[in-house]
Amino acid sequence: MSTKLLAAALVAALGVTGCARPGAPSDAGAELPTVAVTGWTEKTELFMEYPPLVAGRTAVYAVHLTRLSDFSAMTTGRPHLEFTPESGGAPVVLQGNPPSRPGVFRVEGAAPPAGRYRWALIVEAPDLSDRHDLGAVTVFADEPAALAGAEQQPQEGAAAISYLKEPQWTNGFATALVQETDVRTSIRAPATVHPLPGGEAVVSAPAAGRLAAAALPSLGDRVRVGQTLAWIEPRLSAGADRATLAADVAEAQAALEAARVEQARAERLLAERAVPARRVEDARRATAIADTRLRAAEARLAQWEETLRTGGGTASGNRFALVAPITGRLAAVSATLGAAYEEGTPLFRIVRTDRVELEVQVQAADAATARQVAGVELEIPGVVEPVVLEPRHVYDAGVVDATTRALPLQMDVINPGERLLIGQGGTAVLYGRERRRVPAVPKEAVLMEAGRPYVFVQIGGEQFVRRFIEIASRDGELVGVASGVTPGERVVTRGAYDVQLAAAAGGLPAEGHVH
Repeated sequence: MSTKLLAAALVAALGVTGCARPGAPSDAGAELPTVAVTGWTEKTELFMEYPPLVAGRTAVYAVHLTRLSDFSAMTTGRPHLEFTPESGGAPVVLQGNPPSRPGVFRVEGAAPPAGRYRWALIVEAPDLSDRHDLGAVTVFADEPAALAGAEQQPQEGAAAISYLKEPQWTNGFATALVQETDVRTSIRAPATVHPLPGGEAVVSAPAAGRLAAAALPSLGDRVRVGQTLAWIEPRLSAGADRATLAADVAEAQAALEAARVEQARAERLLAERAVPARRVEDARRATAIADTRLRAAEARLAQWEETLRTGGGTASGNRFALVAPITGRLAAVSATLGAAYEEGTPLFRIVRTDRVELEVQVQAADAATARQVAGVELEIPGVVEPVVLEPRHVYDAGVVDATTRALPLQMDVINPGERLLIGQGGTAVLYGRERRRVPAVPKEAVLMEAGRPYVFVQIGGEQFVRRFIEIASRDGELVGVASGVTPGERVVTRGAYDVQLAAAAGGLPAEGHVH
């Protein structure tokens, strides 16, 4: 519980609506301060303001009820209070009224006799039944005792931020419990997307000639291995086209056959002593020369065919067929229909995009943990949700970069939906195989100021404090916290910006609200 003196504005506002302020006296006498109590169950949040209780004196209890299913104001049902004497006896029940406005209920009645009580607020609605056990409360014998007891209550800290229930219900607001749980150890490091080794290919002109194509592919088109992209028609004047080389082979074959016929005739005549032996030697020499010329012509033709195959080409009549050597997307197209190109001119660049390489700049101290990575997420600027990746092969050269002083760690990953773009940068979250049991909060609760993470902790229904935290690990939707919060506390997950504005306003919006 905490105490706060109600401002004069609250008195005026309550007077307009006809509701008595919780701390207002029922008869002549001193005005009592207001006590606030906050409690949570699995179904609802209770924030209640009331004056210190004086035996027999009528008190107004301002009850605020929030549904935790969606953090909206309750609009149905009615509450009642039960006072059970600690010394034993029947409970005293004070019945409440239906809501005077969304979320705001009123319970009014005379306090029971002086003493210590266990008290509770029970709410019954058509779709909800809930009970808040509020612990022990003291009913004082007279006002001086009540004032003395109020002065002993803990006072609100100067750092407390006041943010009222009404804007919480209307502006969008939610909190979550800090729970101790097991989270994976993780490392955050800058990362860049690259093509896989062998996942990039350049198709160049295998010979000088003119480019032709039925339909020239465009930048970004997907191509498959073996697909014909275009053709190169060699320059006929160079004498190196396939038709000329094939003719040379045929001519050499004819010359060799003629030489062999002449050699056989000379050898037969020599056997009949019709020609001298020199005639046979000349025929054999001519056969050898014709055979050598045939092998040379065949070698030139075979070299021409091999040239077509290197650089992505296969023989197709008297032209080179430029063929995609890998499956991927066209990252560059520099070919123009009808243009003439020299041998070796790059015409197409193909990049594989279904699988990519992620290069992560890991600090040397984290290298051992990073090498045992079990899971990866890539946070991309401007993208709300990180991309979940599955590392297939993790490797590094074991050499720290002299400029960045980090170890470039490479990993082969599948590109889900091809969401990752070659050359794209982001922050990689590398998850280790170990787990730590620490308090954890939803990642939406963590804000940053000058590089320092912090959260807003709800210490009362309308009271918050900002806490800087030390992050132990990030695991998907959870952030493990080494220090700053404890299990059982509640942190703001939605509406933190409005709480921040309330803090900047110095509590001006917290002057009071209508009950």
